This record gives sequence, C-alpha cells and structure tokens, in this order.
Amino acid sequence: MGYYVEIVKSDAKIAKEHLDTCYEKMCSLNLTHDNEKRGGSWSGGEQTNKWFSWMDANYPETCKDAKAIFEQMGFETSYNDKGDLLLEGYNNKMGQEDLFLKSIENIASGSIYWRGEDGSTWSTKFYGDNVIDAEPTTKKIGTNKLRLK
Repeated sequence: MGYYVEIVKSDAKIAKEHLDTCYEKMCSLNLTHDNEKRGGSWSGGEQTNKWFSWMDANYPETCKDAKAIFEQMGFETSYNDKGDLLLEGYNNKMGQEDLFLKSIENIASGSIYWRGEDGSTWSTKFYGDNVIDAEPTTKKIGTNKLRLK
C-alpha cells in the first residue's frame, strides 16, 4: 500500500553555505512536528512511539548531515563542484518529504518536477523565502464546434 512517486526533473539544490542550517532545520522537525508523524508502533492498543514515514525515529542521531537525511527519505543526492547538495532523484513511496522540503524553503533553490504512479504531475519550486507545491491546471479557451448555416 502507498502511493509511488518519482522525480522526472530536478535542479533543486542547497548551497554549501546553507547545509548546516538545512540539517538543523530538518532535525528540529523531530521535536516540533510530533503531531504530524504518520509512522509509529503500538502496544496494548496505544501508540508507544512516533516517527515520520520511512524515517528512523531517531534520525537526528543516525543521520550525520543533510545528505544522509535526504537519502533516508529516499532521495538520490550528490554534491557539485562547489559543494552544493543536489536533489537529483526520487523513486519510492511518498512519505513526508513535503514537510522536510517546506522546512528548508528559505535556503533551497530550484525546482523539482514529480510524477505519481497514476500519471499525475506536480512541482515543488523554491524561491528563497517560500516553497510552492503546484498542480497543473487546465483552462478552456475556446471550442472546436463549427457552426454552419
């Protein structure tokens, strides 16, 4: 069960000078967004532990840097010659990567174009001070009907 998504194109990156801040912001989610965690364990009918989907409950301890956090989420990453972290690929079940991307909206740049298993497409665009998740829209601008007299 789950919804599979893939990145079809990405030029998203986190500049080298922002990598420590990126790591701190993504780690802080483990403390500030407990109510949004979808993963967890139960015992005796009660939830005993919570975590983000597909992530270790203690990922701030097991992931040493931002690259490791992105890779645990399922992203394919690399560094360019300048030391910037590139978000190059993703082909996995959708987890909670949207929360992590939102947390770094003011320090990331570029765009990610996604495709879901049903063919749906959308994008995530970073503009330095916000992130926009966009779905395509269609607008009817005319008609094909010819009127003959």
